[in-house]
Amino acid sequence: MTLRIPERLFDAVIDHLDRTRPNEGCGLIAFDGDTPVRIYPGTNILHSPTRYRMDDAEVLEAVSDMEAHGWWLGAIFHSHPTSPPVPSSTDVLEANWPDALMIIASFQHEDPEARAYQIHGQRYTEVAIDVVPDRLDWLAPLRRWSGLQAEPYSGPRPEWQPAVAGFATTTDTDFDPLIDAFEPHRRAVVGILGGMGPLATADLYQKIIELTPAERDQEHIPVVIYADPRVPDRTDALLHGGEDPVPWLVRGARALDALGADFIVIPCNTAHAFLDDIQPHIEPPILSMIDAAADEIRETWPDAQVVGLLATSGTIASEMYQRALQQRGIDVIVSDDDVQERCVMTAIRSVKAGRAISDATALLVEASQHLTERGADVLLAACTEIPVALQQPDVETPLLDATLALARAAVDTALHLDGSAQWETSTTGWTLPGESEP
Repeated sequence: MTLRIPERLFDAVIDHLDRTRPNEGCGLIAFDGDTPVRIYPGTNILHSPTRYRMDDAEVLEAVSDMEAHGWWLGAIFHSHPTSPPVPSSTDVLEANWPDALMIIASFQHEDPEARAYQIHGQRYTEVAIDVVPDRLDWLAPLRRWSGLQAEPYSGPRPEWQPAVAGFATTTDTDFDPLIDAFEPHRRAVVGILGGMGPLATADLYQKIIELTPAERDQEHIPVVIYADPRVPDRTDALLHGGEDPVPWLVRGARALDALGADFIVIPCNTAHAFLDDIQPHIEPPILSMIDAAADEIRETWPDAQVVGLLATSGTIASEMYQRALQQRGIDVIVSDDDVQERCVMTAIRSVKAGRAISDATALLVEASQHLTERGADVLLAACTEIPVALQQPDVETPLLDATLALARAAVDTALHLDGSAQWETSTTGWTLPGESEP
């Protein structure tokens, strides 16, 4: 028997056990058939360098999650901080899950060593471990750019959630020399976390293409898109206690990470209200559409004193743009309640539903005139559906498209990284255009 385990999953096990030193660490591994698919890092409630016991509540929660996915407890892992990776008499005596492999990682020497065992009563048999390289292994060094360490997501999860949403990622374990030995020329990869809504995602991608200085296909920026329109309504979550979109967004962001995204952009303004809940659970950094738009307003219209905000009611209630613009010395006004619901929100819903764009345009023009009459020097299209229906020729007041500002930031960042040797020379972080080198 051989335990074939995806490299990223194996690395996550070692990383967790390394962080628990000098005490023993522990955790569980879920299997789908014969394939490990997710780890559940545990807490050693004994806080001992020679013994461990995983928190009972964590065990119950993990096993319940496995059962919900149709998985089973295939392995239990723990560490030996200062001794070889061989079962002690206590390890064998306390092995209470006979069907689960015992994996022991030793940190006795500089390089960790892991071994697996089948326990048979008071005896054990070693099982070979085959760490299977991830298909995207050539991207592994880039995951350290941001200096962020992804954490297991412990909040509510979507009803269906693939392994990529946890530490694990699924992988085809059959080696294909055509693919697995293929190493493309290194370029920064933009990850678009979209689907909120689909037209807004397509609009951002088109803008990235149009802004890229390229004369042929090969000069364009590599982009991966994860567009899941099932993400719960962000405005409903913010204003009415609707379903939490965070687990869906974390899942999508981790899928982009697995596909090689070096940083992520989200073409949904309202989703940015949840950024502080998403970023700690993923490795690639998320560029802020809010900051990109606020910076562009300040730079393009330095004399502007008042910005008229065209956005969802959720974005307005979050006050993300109000804070960002006020930090740059700019006041913000929003539509009256009647205009906000009758014009702005109705237009946004119309675009999401794929209805006639002309109807949405007329409503947004009315809302724009309302803000201009109240003193707006610049209008900010701060919902990604709005630029689909409202363009500068439709209004006399200067109009900034937040999606376009985000697209510029994405292109500038990708080109900056392409022109830098940072990913080859540094593992301590990376910088965005305009920032100081670390």
